[in-house]
Amino acid sequence: MERIIPQVEAILFSSSEPIGKDELAKALGIEKTLLMQVIEYLREKYSSSDSGIMIIEVASGYQLVTKPQFSEVLEQFFGNRKAPRLSTPALETLAIIAYKQPITKQEVEEIRGVNCDGVFKTLLDRELIMKRGNADLPGKPSLYHTTKKFLSYFKISSLKELPAIDDITTEKPSQEELFENKDQ
Repeated sequence: MERIIPQVEAILFSSSEPIGKDELAKALGIEKTLLMQVIEYLREKYSSSDSGIMIIEVASGYQLVTKPQFSEVLEQFFGNRKAPRLSTPALETLAIIAYKQPITKQEVEEIRGVNCDGVFKTLLDRELIMKRGNADLPGKPSLYHTTKKFLSYFKISSLKELPAIDDITTEKPSQEELFENKDQ
């Protein structure tokens, strides 16, 4: 195990994308159970307050990242080099795709009530969605799905982590509701 620990650290440190346990175990020539022991050991090691890094599980893989409490110092040092933010139309479109996939562009446009050509191009360019298959409809339109990069962007490991549709509301609370909740 002592030989594997620095190898796992080196691979995770060098990768800008999450690495799946199958891929990592195969690359190292070890069993997944041993890999999971190494990951757990490293998680415990990095959980101490004197470490600025941690291992997270995201997009069905593992990634070495900085701890959130150091975001301010990193921003001061590196400047604001965050991933470009998505526009409101892009987020709306992405949410529809995430919850209703597989879905055609036309179905998304019907839900949103506007043309989504530009938004789809952006989401495809950023590899947050992909075409996978065709609908059994006239013209055989493409079906769209979210990607692993989508999971990574939102720091979730699977679509199961998305909030339930019933928990999401588009209605803004009334003034009375705001004041009622303020006292609680």
